[in-house]
Amino acid sequence: MTQLEILWKYQEAETQLEKLQKELEDTPARQEYKKLRTFLKAQENKLVGYREGVAAKTAEYDELTKKLETLLNDYDLEQGELDIMMNDEECTAEELTESRKSIEALLEKVNSLKKRLADTLAWITSTTEEINKTLSRGRKANKEYETAKAVCETEMNERKPVIDSAKKEVERVGLQLSPDLLKRYKTVKKKHALPLARLNGDRCGGCGMSLPKNVVRNVAQGNGIVECENCGRILC
Repeated sequence: MTQLEILWKYQEAETQLEKLQKELEDTPARQEYKKLRTFLKAQENKLVGYREGVAAKTAEYDELTKKLETLLNDYDLEQGELDIMMNDEECTAEELTESRKSIEALLEKVNSLKKRLADTLAWITSTTEEINKTLSRGRKANKEYETAKAVCETEMNERKPVIDSAKKEVERVGLQLSPDLLKRYKTVKKKHALPLARLNGDRCGGCGMSLPKNVVRNVAQGNGIVECENCGRILC
């Protein structure tokens, strides 16, 4: 048996192994398992974002609360000074007007801060609710994930003997090949699922392109590794 004939058997054995592995990957349980795993990862990332946001907003809320306390203290001081000025006969109308303007400006800042505090608290409350909903969805999905995972493990255990046997066959045939030929095969496989193609007359069985007579002759005579000039598959 020539090296190319052995390589053809290697390709058949490898194709069979890949078919068995794909069948295992494409079962309904495996698809559900992958979908749930992706969903749980997305929920995990979402929770991280939510929690970081809540931490930042909580820090902002605390800072705004301190600023409001300072403003309210300034407002009380200004109001106290206005009360004194109103009982002071020497206080002019201009001074009273200036004091009232100062109080109004402080009151405007106070109201603005109160609104920001209310908005920040509403955001924290809303996001906390989303965290709880996300956790609830995650718990439900995790139960489904564990069920699908168990089914996948059962399927794997049931098919493992057949897949292991197919792997051994690939290894057994591969040991009969020259390292250079096997290396070239694996290089071509990066581009084509089936790196090896038979000649159909003067055409490549992979891409269907017509080949020069000297290429056909070299393949027929077994003159080393001959590749299709169009697709690069190894010809036999």
